[in-house]
Amino acid sequence: MSYAKSKNLTPYDVLTIASMIEREARAPGDRAKVAAVIYNRLHLGMKLGIDATILYHLGSWSATIHQSDIDSHEPYNTRQNLGLPPTPICNPGLASIEAAAHPAHVNYLYYLAVPGQDAQYFTASFADFKAHGG
Repeated sequence: MSYAKSKNLTPYDVLTIASMIEREARAPGDRAKVAAVIYNRLHLGMKLGIDATILYHLGSWSATIHQSDIDSHEPYNTRQNLGLPPTPICNPGLASIEAAAHPAHVNYLYYLAVPGQDAQYFTASFADFKAHGG
């Protein structure tokens, strides 16, 4: 927890981050990189933009997210609100908690799913993110 403490985050914040990692990481090796994106965005004051938080609010992990959902200012919409959602969005496993406590040391700010694979593409560049379908 020393990394989280150095970022002024509480154990509850780490649990909240772990819950987002649990829902967002497509492959086990992606957890620490998803954690890094979250921490990097928090550090820069960027919106997290995590769709799983919107799905949590909608009450379904498989719901279609519509523009009206993205535009909503409800508390779990990390596309509209800065910072963490008010509570964890699921019960994370130990691997996600460990990733939240020990994020990868990378400068990534964006990720997206690789079509047809259980993998994600990570980048620090918004232009690169958009070029890969983001």
